[in-house]
Amino acid sequence: MLKITLKKHLKHPQSRQEIISEFCSGKVVLDIGCVQHDMSNVDSEEWLHKSVIKVAADTLGVDYLEVAVRELANRGYKIVQGDVTKPLHIDRTFDVIVVGNLIEHLSNFEGLFDNLSRLLKPEGVILISTANPFYSEQYFFSAFKNDIIVNPEHTCWIDPVTLDQLASRFAFETVEVRWVKERWLLSSGVIFHDSRHALDIYTGKWIFQSNEAWQARCFSAICKGLAPFILSQEKLNRLRQLYKNDFGRVLSIAIKGRLFGIYWNVLKLCIPISDINRSELYISILKKCC
Repeated sequence: MLKITLKKHLKHPQSRQEIISEFCSGKVVLDIGCVQHDMSNVDSEEWLHKSVIKVAADTLGVDYLEVAVRELANRGYKIVQGDVTKPLHIDRTFDVIVVGNLIEHLSNFEGLFDNLSRLLKPEGVILISTANPFYSEQYFFSAFKNDIIVNPEHTCWIDPVTLDQLASRFAFETVEVRWVKERWLLSSGVIFHDSRHALDIYTGKWIFQSNEAWQARCFSAICKGLAPFILSQEKLNRLRQLYKNDFGRVLSIAIKGRLFGIYWNVLKLCIPISDINRSELYISILKKCC
């Protein structure tokens, strides 16, 4: 059954917002891990909790970060602080529970599933999103760089099959697997992540660890001239506002990424990559076993 479910949506990945809208519209929703690392996400249109609130009949958020929870509560959000690996002090049940990119941070799955079992209505659904360990760009980063790029807070990788096995031990079953459209690409510059210019996994922002050599400064100057012909004005304005004095250095990474992308897209024609390798994230939809 899971194998059929696993492949059903492979050729038609969706955005997380689309999946949230489908399952959460008009429902009473609990969003676990709703802050998503820190407050820098909150003002973004991509903040998943905001997408839940837009479509749900009622939404309660939960997060471990006390300061962020207090700030969001002051802004009027319905949110409580709690550690999902321990009993959550919530005295109601929910139609949908969203566990967004959280399970890979945990060391205690039993506490999480005990909370899910207690807080989910009998016919409710759980949406668990996490990274696809078979994502091709993840593998080829390690192949090219002899290194691993991963959020340092992650404790594990979980694929849909092992997640189904884990869930079954707590009386849940996987009824569907959805594959997520959004993904990072080596050609966006990630391939150049190293000790000199590191990509902050939490924010997606480049951090420069050393002064720019004269050769690199010359290349940055060239990139500034080429950029309007390669990147959109919208992206240029966003990079200029975000990086200010490091604008030229980020442009050089972006343009080198585009050049690498040409090489990489040709090379991939010779490498077998299946649909299951094309999505960075997936969402497993779980229900209580009958």
